[in-house]
Amino acid sequence: MAVHGSRPILDLQAGRQVLDQHLPRVLEFEGRSMEELGWTRPSNRTLLIPMRGMRDGAVDEYLLRLDFIAGAEWPPSARFVNPETFEYAGLSDQHHLPQLTSPEVHVHAAYPGPNGEIQLVCCSAVYEYYDVNHGGDDATLWRDGDTFRTTLSAIERAFSTSYQGRFGRHAG
Repeated sequence: MAVHGSRPILDLQAGRQVLDQHLPRVLEFEGRSMEELGWTRPSNRTLLIPMRGMRDGAVDEYLLRLDFIAGAEWPPSARFVNPETFEYAGLSDQHHLPQLTSPEVHVHAAYPGPNGEIQLVCCSAVYEYYDVNHGGDDATLWRDGDTFRTTLSAIERAFSTSYQGRFGRHAG
């Protein structure tokens, strides 16, 4: 189980194993294939998941990148990326981020990380939440037995209750 005040340790091999173990479980839960869901796996430890936000009748498309970079005791890394590059190049790509401001999930285009500014999907079901040593309610911590479905559920709930549109293009 994850713990506040304890930073996760990178373990790419363990991350790959976690994805290999969790993906079949999550697909079985979903009752659909990766192709039917529109998910892609560009590497042995990365999933790309299309997501949608709806506001005032308009639908905005996003691409969530999950990177499995640690063992099962930590959630996957999560960030919204440019759908053409599958990366987030800082503020120049901030218009590819949804404005989510729920009590459970808050997206920051630029947040002070341990090695400089990062995009932060601030949620206890996301690796970076622990990597920036975020505090919070222990009841929401990543638990043994959680899968990346926990991460997706939290973000989907935020889209359905607290979506405020797309971040604007950075003027700089």
